[in-house]
Amino acid sequence: MVGVHTAFVSGFTGSSGLGTYTARLEIGVSVFFVISGFLLYRPFALAHFGRRPVPATREFLIRRVLRIVPAYWVAFLFITYVAQADTVPSHWWAPVAYLGFAQIYVPSLATHGISQAWSLCTEMTFYLFLPLWARVLGTRPRTPSRQLRVELAGVAALVAVSLAFRLWCLENPGGERQTMPDWLPAYLDLFALGMLLAVISSWLALQGSDNVAWLAGRWMPWASWALAGAAFVTVSRIGIPVTPIYHLPVGTNLLRQSLYGAFAVFLVLPAVFGPTGGGVIRALLRTRVLMGLGVVSYGVYLWHQGMVTLVMRAAHDQLFTMPMAELFPAVVAAATVAATLSYYLVERPAQGWGRRLSGAKGVTVILDPLRQLSPEGSVAQ
Repeated sequence: MVGVHTAFVSGFTGSSGLGTYTARLEIGVSVFFVISGFLLYRPFALAHFGRRPVPATREFLIRRVLRIVPAYWVAFLFITYVAQADTVPSHWWAPVAYLGFAQIYVPSLATHGISQAWSLCTEMTFYLFLPLWARVLGTRPRTPSRQLRVELAGVAALVAVSLAFRLWCLENPGGERQTMPDWLPAYLDLFALGMLLAVISSWLALQGSDNVAWLAGRWMPWASWALAGAAFVTVSRIGIPVTPIYHLPVGTNLLRQSLYGAFAVFLVLPAVFGPTGGGVIRALLRTRVLMGLGVVSYGVYLWHQGMVTLVMRAAHDQLFTMPMAELFPAVVAAATVAATLSYYLVERPAQGWGRRLSGAKGVTVILDPLRQLSPEGSVAQ
């Protein structure tokens, strides 16, 4: 996300031959949704297959709220009202809407505040939806093979609902409906892809192994990431505008979503099913730098757009005038500092409150390497 925003603001996207690629770095949101679908649904999937108790809805929601809300509120209030690095409409209720993750439901608010937090609004809706959906699929005791069929049918149903909703939005644009493509139903297919990975990995765990032979091969990560790269190159070359806000024909929009989903799945696949005995990729993901960035990545996501404004203000630069080679590292550095402070002063204490309120003794990390696969990946932890 830092890359796509700094590339546009610096003018690199609009003036460089690589702009078609830097504009598509927005694909990170799709990775975020797939990772969330996997990490958050896997405990439910394991419970449905009889591998562990069903997660308590109260504990689940308390942890989600305290993982997301305090850091977002601090970032929004500081960036907006202290640093004045973004703007909000003058309506008295606008701050309430932003603090309540409702800006994607009000078109006049959607492009203000912490603008990238539209994806956080979608994510918060998913948190409310997931326990209800898991209860529907896990209500009756079933044999593992029958439960697998139910889970796969559930994933297919979510994809179908998402496709129908997105088609309806695309065929009825404008007015009060212009933000509806940001609502949860439009992205259920991406969450469902992550949930599919959770179902398959849980099923394999039931069989006594988290891997199958061909998925555990050392060639698998490289092949999977090559396919992710192919999806990224393809979606960058199908004529999508390089501006931040754009409208696409129905066919192009659906192709874009499909390629974004394919990229996300192939990117995370090695961490879910790949070889567990080492390898270059897992060694890279476990380096101190990437693990540290994974820990504070939620803060980087929250703070980086405000830091773009503050860095340019400090440099007395205007839009499209500051070289990306200067803007990008400055924003990364500033956002990382802010994110580190956020983690130790806000996020970590809030997670401790969550464990005490929910009665849990600790946080179960389902799959460590996934923390480093997305700028927002730690939100799902």
